[in-house]
Amino acid sequence: MPTTKLTIQLRLEPGCMVLDGKLHIEAFCAQQNQSPWNTPFATLLVVPRFDKSLPEWEYLHKEKRLTEKQIEAVLSSFKVDQHTLEEEIEHMIADAVGDYMKGKF
Repeated sequence: MPTTKLTIQLRLEPGCMVLDGKLHIEAFCAQQNQSPWNTPFATLLVVPRFDKSLPEWEYLHKEKRLTEKQIEAVLSSFKVDQHTLEEEIEHMIADAVGDYMKGKF
């Protein structure tokens, strides 16, 4: 079994936090990174997306950004589909945002 460990970086826009997202996004990201989503092949790093010129998703190995071809090769070695993986993460983050915001209002 491959031993490559990826970092999947998700840049999260403040608007996903509903009202006053800019006030909450950094604390939310820090909270998510305290006990990150983790699999045998990847760890999720959630960061604020203040610069929309940067991609929403980045896949890194040893802090080096991977190309789409490299991402596909690594994920396929674990029998994981990138689109399905990203949808799964997005649902998990949406639930976490909802839980986080319940405590704020």
